[in-house]
Amino acid sequence: MSVTFGAASASAETSGTSKVTVKVEPDGSYSVDTHAPDYHFAGSVGAAASNIKSSTGKDGVGTYREINFDYTAGGVARSSGIRTYGGSPVVLFSTTYQQASANTAAFPSLTTVPALPNNQTYNGCFGKHAFNQAVDEVFGPYLTFDDAGGGYLVSPATNFSAAVTTAGNGKLTSGVSSKIGKLDAGFTQRTVLTFGRDVNDIYRDWGNALTGLSGKHRPDQDATNTLAKLGYWTDNGAKYYYKYDDKLGYTGTLQAVRKHWQDNGLPVGNMQLDSWFYPKGPNQDWKAVGDGAYRYEADPKLFPQGMKDFQQDVGLPMITHGRWIDPSSPYHQEYKMSGAVVTDPAYWNDRMSYLKQNGVQTYEQDWLCSHAQPDFNLTDRADFLGNMAKSAAANGMDIQYCMPLVQDFLQSTLYNEVTNTRVTDDRFERTKWDRLLYTSRLANAVGTWPFADVAMSFETRNLLLQNLTAGPVGVGDKIGEENADNLHRVAMADGAIVKPDTPLVADTASYVRDAGGKQAPMVATTASRHGPMTAGYVYEYARNSPDSEPDKVYEAENAKLTGAVAAKDHKGYTGSGFADFQHTDGDSVEWTVDVPKDGTYTLQFRFANSTAAGRPTGDDRPMAVSVDGGTASNEPFMPTADWDSWEVQPVVVSLTAGKHTVRAASTGHDGPNLDNLGVSAGVRSQAPASFRPADVGVPGQAYVYDYFAGTGHLVEAGGTDTAGVTRDGSFFQVVPVGKSGIGFLGDAGKYVSLGKQRITELSDDGTVHASVAFSPGDGPVTLHGYSPSAVSVTAQGGQAGQVGYDPATHLFSVQITPDQGSKTAKVTIAAN
Repeated sequence: MSVTFGAASASAETSGTSKVTVKVEPDGSYSVDTHAPDYHFAGSVGAAASNIKSSTGKDGVGTYREINFDYTAGGVARSSGIRTYGGSPVVLFSTTYQQASANTAAFPSLTTVPALPNNQTYNGCFGKHAFNQAVDEVFGPYLTFDDAGGGYLVSPATNFSAAVTTAGNGKLTSGVSSKIGKLDAGFTQRTVLTFGRDVNDIYRDWGNALTGLSGKHRPDQDATNTLAKLGYWTDNGAKYYYKYDDKLGYTGTLQAVRKHWQDNGLPVGNMQLDSWFYPKGPNQDWKAVGDGAYRYEADPKLFPQGMKDFQQDVGLPMITHGRWIDPSSPYHQEYKMSGAVVTDPAYWNDRMSYLKQNGVQTYEQDWLCSHAQPDFNLTDRADFLGNMAKSAAANGMDIQYCMPLVQDFLQSTLYNEVTNTRVTDDRFERTKWDRLLYTSRLANAVGTWPFADVAMSFETRNLLLQNLTAGPVGVGDKIGEENADNLHRVAMADGAIVKPDTPLVADTASYVRDAGGKQAPMVATTASRHGPMTAGYVYEYARNSPDSEPDKVYEAENAKLTGAVAAKDHKGYTGSGFADFQHTDGDSVEWTVDVPKDGTYTLQFRFANSTAAGRPTGDDRPMAVSVDGGTASNEPFMPTADWDSWEVQPVVVSLTAGKHTVRAASTGHDGPNLDNLGVSAGVRSQAPASFRPADVGVPGQAYVYDYFAGTGHLVEAGGTDTAGVTRDGSFFQVVPVGKSGIGFLGDAGKYVSLGKQRITELSDDGTVHASVAFSPGDGPVTLHGYSPSAVSVTAQGGQAGQVGYDPATHLFSVQITPDQGSKTAKVTIAAN
């Protein structure tokens, strides 16, 4: 790093791959030039600059060089600075008002910025992402990028509740919202600029800068019980949200849930109590779902023995929901408030202590984007969230933000206690997948883990995507409707979630395509990092039903209907109507189809499954699909926009020439509306999607395993993998082929097969060495992988069963049983 001075000007230059040159001139003009990419930014403070000096130092981001200068704007003395970092693509602007001032003359105010074609911002509840929107006083990060994925990001670095960015017409300004009229003497505003050649790297570097400046400790993925263990949730969309078994009562129902899970060996580690658990509104009624909290404590009508006795009976740490304060609440007289929330530290100390005494681990603050808001100013939101965090820390608890604004995501960088953030609205389902991926990028950048909200365990892909966020996983099934196999694919016997190292996020190519409005398939990636044996996980899905015009159509209303009835009370159907399922069990539609020759065919079920209000929002409506009475496959039939919106559920089958019966039957859940069955030769209703194994951490030869198909193939170093994907999506596990020639896939019984909770160590020196962890209650673990020849397996701390090997697919499998009392088995695998 070097610095040079002119007669009354200064420039500073950082070295390394993130080289940045900053210049400040006596006339008040300044410029920032970056390298890799090469960008030029320039502006002026509109007044002469004096006392231009350069200094060095070190902060939480790293070693820096800073140019500081003074000037007068609007008659008010100001001191500003531009800080650059050696080795980090980060620039920090700061300005301090030496006197009280009107909120004018923001710094930086750039009149020259790189003109890039795309932008992304976040706004509204849950920090919803948007591409290519007008940027007029937007909160949070403003990302702009080119069609190769390179670009820069500008964001507030302080005063997150009121700091904004405006961009357009070749200019960019970052400062305090115009709704704030005056600024006090000594007020300081900071703005951060990051840049790079990949949008995900830009977000990473930006988030690291914010947490570095604040000193926040980024929580490990299993730092708290809520993060580490699979949970049972009762929030909106769960089966016991403001509902319970009348014979058992609310707490009795949840105690029965716990007993049922224990009796059936289902993994669980915590339980969430939603807003139903405390009295609300002027009538102090727990059922008053539209009102604020009257008092934040367990309603004695629901908890006659008290919350502590309930928690001890259930035997699980609790997560408890909080909302805004009702106008009728006595808290208005007892504590200092702002808007509909309490800012008084005495309240938070009292309530967090109460929660801790009652077995609560995590406090969930909901409604942050609407009802639970303080007055808009520079201090009250920080007092609200800051005093909440301090009291949580004092009681050894952590916090989840729910319904956060983008300002809240950034505010969380100030608090170690905020460990996870809800990134989608209530009831996670298919229509929220895009939002999950883009807002997970935001959440993790600022040092929290994303939570997708409650799903049902029988919804395989929703549960899988929850798992791939690397954050909390929560289900809300009715007693007896759980899918035990899916739950065990997420968690070990003690409820510990086996997860990737980072959240699943959209890849850079998806950012570019989506910004261009192309509606191409989404490609999202994450990884388990084991050094040179790092494995990637890729989820790809089409945005709609592509290529869905079938060779031949069979109308549902003309098929054999059992239980289901022919109907026509919605628009958009073909033929004379559609089949409407009436019962959760026993209903079916059966067609007789005729195909001309032996071969592979795609069955294309045209269906509707509304997410409209008045039904269990977001539920998949799975169907058992069978051919000629054979083994049925459970197909998801995911939600559609409404009952007039039709999508296609494809099922690929092998058929011989001639007639066959195809049956779609209910499986204990409401069925969708079925319009028709299309039958097409070959594999249809797919769109091509691609990724490079090198981009998910596997630069050499890779083995790509299609999880749902159970097949795989090799991809050479630097190559690209392309597959046809449907609206349901495809999941790929991508592993390196090591020196042994083996592609080790890990635990065949887990979605995240090489997650460090299960595979704690992994190497390949010509022989694969894997440490396999077992939790209390775990049974044998089946390991599998690719090998060009049969393999030999040995284990220390456990027993290796007989090795299976299929010479046609080159896939091997072996069962590892831990020795009694052993927590880890050290396994070696060598090609014969």
